[in-house]
Amino acid sequence: MGKEPQLHEKNRYQDSNFPFEIYTVNRYNMFPMGRGFNNLHWHEEIQYTIAAKGDLTIQVNGKAYQLREGDGIFINSGYLHVTKKMQDQGEYFSINFNPRLLSFSLGSLLEQNYVLPYVGEYLLPITIFRPEVPWEKEVLDKFFAIHQLYQEKQTFAWEYKLVILLSSIWDAILSNTKMEITNQGQLKLKQNRMQELLDFVHQHFGEAITIKEMAEAAHISPTECTRCFKEFTDYSPYEYLIQYRISEAKQQLMQTDDSIQQIAIQTGFHESSSFIQAFKKRVGITPLKYRIHQGRI
Repeated sequence: MGKEPQLHEKNRYQDSNFPFEIYTVNRYNMFPMGRGFNNLHWHEEIQYTIAAKGDLTIQVNGKAYQLREGDGIFINSGYLHVTKKMQDQGEYFSINFNPRLLSFSLGSLLEQNYVLPYVGEYLLPITIFRPEVPWEKEVLDKFFAIHQLYQEKQTFAWEYKLVILLSSIWDAILSNTKMEITNQGQLKLKQNRMQELLDFVHQHFGEAITIKEMAEAAHISPTECTRCFKEFTDYSPYEYLIQYRISEAKQQLMQTDDSIQQIAIQTGFHESSSFIQAFKKRVGITPLKYRIHQGRI
């Protein structure tokens, strides 16, 4: 069997019988652990992200969306997304949940009519929720109500109340959003191609890989490979590789006691000097200072 795509994030739920989680993210860390700032990924869960402090730029399937503080965004199941820009003291939280919470039971009429036709397909566009629009403000208020319920977990039947809010939000999206029925096949093809490219990079980032090898993994030309990376990540293939190595190094700096030289080798830099230079250029501080900032020393 082949390796599972590493950009495919599998959310770890506190209780597998209640597939729901809220992630709180800043530029340097996130809780619970997962794929945070500037880390492209996708997952099977529906996601709502809310800019709690400061403004954000989120890129979904290659297109950038601006969120002001207090705005929210709907990201459908399976969509490639990454938070590209946020303020130094900024923070956002993401509500992630398995779509089956909207179905109430597997195979139900609700699932067949109102969940499966819209989840993971390109019928529902990316939706930005802004306080100036009445129905969108109602949705934003429900996001914050969900956040409070989940943080406290003290209200009787809080799980039930939370699912009611999720269902109400889903109904609002379906009722107020114009469906997109054009170019679905082309969009899926482009996303699948990009997933193949990223999967190759994420499996081989510790090796000296070339653009030609990346392109061959997705059965496209090096020129098309470069175009895909620029469209979906804003980076060249080489720069994306470096960025991904840095993101993996960050996790090792936080979660292990390995030396800087060991982490450099494990993440494909092979020399600690080139690792430190690349890390400081993109993060703003050295790996050692980053580890100290995270409380590891």
